[in-house]
Amino acid sequence: MASVVPLKEKKLMEVKLGELPSWILMRDFTPKGIAGAFQREHERRRKYH
Repeated sequence: MASVVPLKEKKLMEVKLGELPSWILMRDFTPKGIAGAFQREHERRRKYH
């Protein structure tokens, strides 16, 4: 049985083409949201190097 993941929590590669517009509108494009995304990516990459 497959678990249902809310659209907001899906990663870009998991989003189907028809869900893309809704997924984009759910993203946080405020300066704080963008800074948080960069920080998460930096921490994710730092863990492996």
